[in-house]
Amino acid sequence: MGVFTVFLYHRYYLKRIHQVKLKPDLLYGDRYLVDLELGIKHKKGSYRFSEHVYQKKGSSRLCSPKGLTWNKAATVYFVLPVKDQGEWVYHFINEITAASLLTKDENFHVIVVDFESQDISISQAFDTDLLRNRHTIINMKGKFYKTLALNKAVEHIPSEHDLLFLFDLHIDVPADIMDSVRKNTIQGHIVFCPQVGRLNCGSSSVDHKGYWELEGYGLVGVYKSDWIRFGGMNTEEFKYKWGGEDWDLLDRIINLSLEVERIKYPGLYHHYHTKTKKWG
Repeated sequence: MGVFTVFLYHRYYLKRIHQVKLKPDLLYGDRYLVDLELGIKHKKGSYRFSEHVYQKKGSSRLCSPKGLTWNKAATVYFVLPVKDQGEWVYHFINEITAASLLTKDENFHVIVVDFESQDISISQAFDTDLLRNRHTIINMKGKFYKTLALNKAVEHIPSEHDLLFLFDLHIDVPADIMDSVRKNTIQGHIVFCPQVGRLNCGSSSVDHKGYWELEGYGLVGVYKSDWIRFGGMNTEEFKYKWGGEDWDLLDRIINLSLEVERIKYPGLYHHYHTKTKKWG
């Protein structure tokens, strides 16, 4: 692998390959997200190498693409619009708590936009040791208005250099979710839209029988600065109806020449649920 291999050979040795993702480009060459554990020669301990690398078409060398360095210290802001979804709010709380405890990653914040939920006290639910100082509640009145809720939530994110992740209450939280959002989202360059595994009715995250959602782009990892550039959610055309708002958003992302990172994400499973009397 040319210069990259020589660099590794002289200073490090490979201990473990955690993950290698390929983003092919038939015209220019391939980009890889390489996640390795390297040992340091003649020293104890190990070093994590997790970077985007590029292989130009026709070349055996790997190089570091300009501007594609991900922010390992970025706070991930989960954005959740809610109305009368108490059971699923607790599902999210349990999932995000387990993920954080397992990975020791506490660099996140949850923004909940609540439309007068009657089946749960959001403030009490988030009053836990982990989440007490890692959540913000925005109270809104009236009919559930998803696109407006998402825009309001992003307004409360303090810095344009912060990283937001539009999420869904009915989805399991993989242990490495914060790390994955950071790695796959790069300010000014890449927006992360992972594919969700939709579970069949009666299936669970253990047997995970279902299908990959190929058309939905509801989960979005993006920096606030890029969100501002493409204008956020379209609140005029998508007020109370469901469907299409994610594709509208995707069109504007692509029109800005931002790259969309689209991968199947094992563990990111959407549980089947009835929509009866929901989001009214």
